[in-house]
Amino acid sequence: MIRIIAGFLVFILPSFLGVLVLKSLGHKVSLKTKIGFSFIISKSISIEKNVKIGHFNLIIVDKLNLANNVRIGYLNILKGPFDVLLKDRAAIGNKNYFTRGRKGITFGESKLTLGELTKITTGHHIDLTQGISIGNFSIIAGVRSQMWTHGYYHANIGKDRIRIDGEIHIGDNVYVGSGCIFNPGVKIANAVHIGGGSVISKDLNNLGMYVSQELRFIDNSFEKVKKKLEKVDDFDLVEEVYKKKQ
Repeated sequence: MIRIIAGFLVFILPSFLGVLVLKSLGHKVSLKTKIGFSFIISKSISIEKNVKIGHFNLIIVDKLNLANNVRIGYLNILKGPFDVLLKDRAAIGNKNYFTRGRKGITFGESKLTLGELTKITTGHHIDLTQGISIGNFSIIAGVRSQMWTHGYYHANIGKDRIRIDGEIHIGDNVYVGSGCIFNPGVKIANAVHIGGGSVISKDLNNLGMYVSQELRFIDNSFEKVKKKLEKVDDFDLVEEVYKKKQ
């Protein structure tokens, strides 16, 4: 309840008073932070110098850790049981959506990490069922890219299906063009450039330029898929969940 009240106060008060409200709750927030009319609730907040958070953001996460000179624009939604770590001069633009389902639907820990000078621009959809890390000096450019850390595979007949979870890891100096879709569990090496409209369904291990692949048929089945994956048994989940093997 105290965190909710503090969130409303941060939303309605001028920036310097909002910062004082957060500090009064024991959070580590630099007095040089500027917070617009945004609603912020987190169990742990650490904000370094010269951070700017714009207007009308909804931020309800487990941990919020913003390093020096981080920028968050306006009308972003970050909501769910995950941690946020933005390193020096990292940025989130405007109208992005970051979400994770409640525990029981999801399991374990999840973290969004953006490296130094890395930016997510405008209107992207980021699923944090599992964690997503993006290295230094990278950019998710343009608009409407999607990153999915979970998906489903159905049996050919009947109600059986499994969920497949996998973290996404993107390296340093990576450029992602507009309107790309990332599948669960993919890894992108350093110095990779991905053309707009691409579907990333497998690891990209070599530096250079990649563009969208042609649609192709994959000979697969429900049982074949399950054998390639590792079942998640240690959590009280509402459905059968598998994850990609490391």
